[in-house]
Amino acid sequence: MTSKSPTAPARKAPWVSLGAFFIACITALLPAGPASAGCTLGAADEEVTLQRVQDGDTLLLRDGRRLRLIGVNTPELARDGRPAEPLAREARAFTRHFLAGGDLKISYDRDRRDRYGRLLAHVYNHRGESLEAALLSDGLAFHIAVAPNLTLAECLSKHEASARRRGRGVWAPGVWPAKRAADVRPGDGGFVLLRGRVREAERNRYLWLELDGPVALRLPLTGDSGQLNRRDWQGAQIEVKGWLVDRGAKYTSRFPQNKRFFIAIDSKFTIEISRN
Repeated sequence: MTSKSPTAPARKAPWVSLGAFFIACITALLPAGPASAGCTLGAADEEVTLQRVQDGDTLLLRDGRRLRLIGVNTPELARDGRPAEPLAREARAFTRHFLAGGDLKISYDRDRRDRYGRLLAHVYNHRGESLEAALLSDGLAFHIAVAPNLTLAECLSKHEASARRRGRGVWAPGVWPAKRAADVRPGDGGFVLLRGRVREAERNRYLWLELDGPVALRLPLTGDSGQLNRRDWQGAQIEVKGWLVDRGAKYTSRFPQNKRFFIAIDSKFTIEISRN
């Protein structure tokens, strides 16, 4: 979970001035209000000491372990010649301030490690406040829901919805523009906020929603989405948050009937559907 690449606006983006505003106000935002106190799993599994905040959603603990927050994805800092994404530095600064002043408590969900070997956990500061909820409430992260760590997905989605209604952070106009499925091209990838229209729906082990352009969405056959038939999906407008995977030109030459790009959807909380 390291590549996150939204489409940058061609004109000078308003997040430049917004970033200065967030830096100036970040201390005033702490200690966090009641919004960050929710989204708990009961008693913590461990108490740990923070060594360093690597970015808004990744921590280095004093014992050498790296920890990735469950349920959030913050903008990516500058790396490998790529510039920082909007509000990436503000998200890291917020996390540093929020966790300052004492040891942390962490709670695990179902999977405790990701494919990079990092711990996956929910993080609470010494006041018992949820870091994920605080980041989402201030619009400094997107809510993501990756199976099987979905225990707090509903709670976290409410904090993101609140920030979106208020136009905070990444939800402020022009800060993080949604990418259109029809505009996806070779070389695109990473974390996206994507919009498109369903052209076809197919089933095998998954439900596949083929959008306009070279993108398909992969959903589980369980839950409400799995009960809808092909006609129900036809023409639906979709907004989705997730990682855009490029299967490459060789894949499409072997399977020309399939879309080159796909996004895996594990939860209803990362997809918005309009059938109007």
